[in-house]
Amino acid sequence: MRVPLIRSGSLTAAAVAALLAGLVTASATGPAAAFARPGVIKVPVFTMPLTKVGQVDLGALAKSEHRRKAATRIPRAASARYRLIDTALLAHQPHGHPASSPNPATTGLSAVNVPGESGFSALGGVQQAAVSGFDLEPPDQGLCAGGGYLMEFINNAISIYTAYGAQLMAPVKPAAAFLKPHEFFSDPRCYYDAPTKRWFFQELIVGSLSRTGQVLAPSQEFEAVSNTPDPTGTYTVYSWNTTDAHTAGCPCFGDYDNLGADNNGIYVTTAELGIASGAANGVIVYAISKQQLEDGARVGVIPPVIGYRLTSDPLGTPFVVAPATTPPGTRYAQNTEYFVESDTTQLSDNRLLVYALHNTALLAAHVPPKMYQAELTSEPYAFPPDATQKPGRRPLGRAYQEPAGGLQADFTGAMEPVYAGGRIFAAIDTGTASGSDAAGWFIIQPTLSGSTLSATIAHQGLVAVKDTSLLYPYTAVDANGHGYLLFSLSGPHNYPSPAYIRYTATGPTGPVIVATTGAAPDDSFGCYAAFVGPFNGGCRWGDYSMGAVMGGRVFMAAEMIPQGYRDTLSNWGTYIWSAPPP
Repeated sequence: MRVPLIRSGSLTAAAVAALLAGLVTASATGPAAAFARPGVIKVPVFTMPLTKVGQVDLGALAKSEHRRKAATRIPRAASARYRLIDTALLAHQPHGHPASSPNPATTGLSAVNVPGESGFSALGGVQQAAVSGFDLEPPDQGLCAGGGYLMEFINNAISIYTAYGAQLMAPVKPAAAFLKPHEFFSDPRCYYDAPTKRWFFQELIVGSLSRTGQVLAPSQEFEAVSNTPDPTGTYTVYSWNTTDAHTAGCPCFGDYDNLGADNNGIYVTTAELGIASGAANGVIVYAISKQQLEDGARVGVIPPVIGYRLTSDPLGTPFVVAPATTPPGTRYAQNTEYFVESDTTQLSDNRLLVYALHNTALLAAHVPPKMYQAELTSEPYAFPPDATQKPGRRPLGRAYQEPAGGLQADFTGAMEPVYAGGRIFAAIDTGTASGSDAAGWFIIQPTLSGSTLSATIAHQGLVAVKDTSLLYPYTAVDANGHGYLLFSLSGPHNYPSPAYIRYTATGPTGPVIVATTGAAPDDSFGCYAAFVGPFNGGCRWGDYSMGAVMGGRVFMAAEMIPQGYRDTLSNWGTYIWSAPPP
């Protein structure tokens, strides 16, 4: 069984020493400096074919998989023999000391939920292992919502729920959903397109090489598009090749596949990494006509994939350039898709980049839209340290007589921004001078005029809790910019739990609220050197949280340690909750 390449977010010992010990809060500032970059950015642009893999009926597949598992009666301990951990980015993380770390004030912590909040435990390690046949860390969190349905897509299982948590479809193995049942998939994302009432979900495969470096199976990006508004129904599955074998450092694969959309296109961005070489070649932006992608099954016309190769920019070599999505009820940016990048090459920085693809209607004519870029100065952010956990029962740890590590916080990547009301809402996981993780947030005002893109920060700040870490923030807001900033929360007085803070048009306000209390420390196999080696860097937590707006409510999803179930090797779970916007 092939172990996939891994992302590990542990700081070096020197960096940990530089980030001291505990207090942090929500602050807001005025506009920051902006830099306009006149003219179009000249980057290599290419076109490649999109391949139709086939059709899949997700609901029928779920029933078939459920019957097969029931007939097989896999022994309870079977999953203990198989484990995979997504852990290998040590070669790409920054090293040394941060030039500066934020030192924000702290906000309070509350167990009083927002009136009208409700939630439920969703997919966890037990269900994932039952679907995949092995334990896997981390889950990551893909959540999308629309038409009264919720889709949860994690590493590595998919399920569908009603808005109130009733499971409509048993968990499905994504490899089967992508019609590649024997492949290992990674980095789940999903998206509901409100105007067209279509569902999208995507993952990648790394591919494989021979001992001499020849490509045995190409790396690929897979995109499934629903044929109807019913997420439990049929999907057309597409793929494109991301091996890029003729570029230096390749054969490669596309890691961290972010997913965004505007009224004209679907946008996927990936970090191009060498399968065997360890090369980091920057980011590739893929753009596809949304209408033609959705109509492909009906009319038989398959659009091409248009790619933009970003090998360097003012922040260095890009690693995550995240495309935006737009919540229901608000207008898309006019004929434009925006992207946000933070600096993942340094231990600390105070710069952001905004990219724009303009005249995206050209995608329908298979013509590349033009790309623009703007640089802006933000408040400082720093590489996040691992989070601590409240001491508690660790049966796996006792068996191996090893201390569990902290919860890994990967990097300072701004992921999955939201475009609403003419502004971009972005968030970032940042270390602080006190040694905890805080949630940095930014409300960015982009302006595209003629051949010039400019951007200013209308509001920004950090949300932090004393002696407590906030991991993997996501901004879930409606058309008015009202909603919640959500994250996982952990610290010496808290087991890993889902948490959130109210968000208005000018940013977060009030205390951080624990949505539901975690039941125990993370005690999964990724915490222990016996399973993952002495340089694993701690417990392998998720890479991102997620949220969505539907029916006048804001739905949120994050990783936690739930009450009442585990298997031999893992005890992680996810939680989905919702509340009316403030």
